[in-house]
Amino acid sequence: MIASGIIAFWSLLQKEHFKAYGQEAFDRIQAEMMTPSSGLFVEERTLGKTAKDPVFNWGLGVLIQAANAASVADKRNVEELQSIVEGSDRYWNKTGPVAGFDVRPVPKPMDRYYDDNEWMVLGLIEASKILHSDKVLDRARKAFDYVLSGRDSVLGDGIYWREKEKTSKNTCSNGPAAACALALYDVDQNPRYLQIAEDIYAWTRSHLRDPEDGLYWDNISLSGKVQKSKWSYNTGLMLRSAADLYRITQKPNYAADAIEMQDASLRRWVTSDGRLKDDGKFIHLLLENWIRAYSEVPKTTNPWPAIESGLKFVHGLQRDSLGHYGNRWDMKATKPYTPYALIDQASAIRAFFTVANADQKPSQK
Repeated sequence: MIASGIIAFWSLLQKEHFKAYGQEAFDRIQAEMMTPSSGLFVEERTLGKTAKDPVFNWGLGVLIQAANAASVADKRNVEELQSIVEGSDRYWNKTGPVAGFDVRPVPKPMDRYYDDNEWMVLGLIEASKILHSDKVLDRARKAFDYVLSGRDSVLGDGIYWREKEKTSKNTCSNGPAAACALALYDVDQNPRYLQIAEDIYAWTRSHLRDPEDGLYWDNISLSGKVQKSKWSYNTGLMLRSAADLYRITQKPNYAADAIEMQDASLRRWVTSDGRLKDDGKFIHLLLENWIRAYSEVPKTTNPWPAIESGLKFVHGLQRDSLGHYGNRWDMKATKPYTPYALIDQASAIRAFFTVANADQKPSQK
């Protein structure tokens, strides 16, 4: 009993540390990277210089998810979440055939990405629950309609990456699409969403999974050529989808996939000395889905030692002397990052608060 009490106290203390790390960074970007005149955040900043370019839609999606986690950890962040979500309306491009989020605020020549819209769907579904807003949830549903407009039967199924260059179908536009469908299914209980998720998951698994380790390649061209780079977020979103599909359907194949991906990704993206070996904008998504799989699928490997050691390195040594986070989460800061990017700050914020908010107990099913 004494030992378990000490462990529980240590866990609580760790969570408070990570909450403090997240809040520190969240406060900093509001002070340094938000333009008061527009209410929008900038893509990157060099101290002492005026930043003009608004953040790309990808970074905005990560920022919304970071603000969601910050708001769960501390209700005083909800007002800022509301402001960020309202600002995202500036990115909504009504151009047909299906409206969707553009890469930067409109009006501008249209350039929309299906994966960018998926990050927005996931972020807005979360935000709708925190803000108790049907309007925000409806925008998430409409953004998912845009995502599905990028789906066709070329190569048998799958969703393209970019609207105006339909040259490849990528894991980053299909794994998150399955996750979006499952998140909407959780809200609406519409069986259509579950079927979409199962179909997209199956197509991605059959076309972009490396059979040697169960991890995911980057994309497949329309000629059938596979680009075999592996980024941690591709596996991370397929891991999320497998875990959620298992939770909803209890089909054992999804559990087996999640267990395989958990093990293989921990081996690939955690160094022998406990660093997280990828860009922060990618690996924060794998990190949170290690937690998700551990809580939803029995017999998945415990990711907490890797998560805690990795994020301690990020805060302690990857953060620069001015309090900013860089791109690679396995590299020490040797001088201030010039410039520093919003997406890198938001990725760290999301990760810190995700850990602070998480239950560390494994699935008992």
